[in-house]
Amino acid sequence: MREERSIVVDGISRTVVISDEREALLAADAAGRASVAVWDGTAGEFLPALFAVERPEDADEELLERAVRRKLGLPWVIAVTKRLLIREFTEEDFAEIPKNESAGPGDGIFSDREKLSAYIRQQYGFCQYGIWAAVERESGRLAGKLGFSPAEGEDGLEIGYHIFKPWRGKGYALEGCLAALAWEERELNLPVRARIKRENIPSLCLAERLGFVREREENGLVILLREPQKTEKEPPRDSCH
Repeated sequence: MREERSIVVDGISRTVVISDEREALLAADAAGRASVAVWDGTAGEFLPALFAVERPEDADEELLERAVRRKLGLPWVIAVTKRLLIREFTEEDFAEIPKNESAGPGDGIFSDREKLSAYIRQQYGFCQYGIWAAVERESGRLAGKLGFSPAEGEDGLEIGYHIFKPWRGKGYALEGCLAALAWEERELNLPVRARIKRENIPSLCLAERLGFVREREENGLVILLREPQKTEKEPPRDSCH
């Protein structure tokens, strides 16, 4: 079967090919179109598409938009809150990342344009999650970064955030992290840990407000855990953790 559906992304109508035929999916890719494979999970060669569903009707508008954005290199929108737009980073964001602030998740990546470009392609493209841009909606300016990284030596993820100086003390960290955790619970639902220096009382208080509980201390760090919610939903096949 082969089906074409239209989805409006950033004001432009795009066509997504949905098929269980390898040739149709390859042709869509060659034509620069996004595609979704219909695959029942049985043994055999996996169909060439970034996303797969068991039935055509499972390809909802959200999945179609994600497929288009990934194909065209457009950032996924993770969440929209009262004051923030949380989305994937783009290469253009590099100019807005403060060079005089060294604290925060992934700074070795976000302080180097080439590393940021590679991160966007590899982390987002393969894992479908990562550290995201927190953009103030009113001004359109980059207010910070927050999101998730694979937990080192443990199951699940590690949360991280860094709000830039002009926006600190205004509740953006709480607002953004709540939205990020809601996304994680809906999409992945894995154990999430926070690693915070013992003397960083504001971050420890924030973690507790976010639902983390103290698990242990090691090397001057407090390790806090947020357990996954009880659900029958399994993590998607296209995520890594």
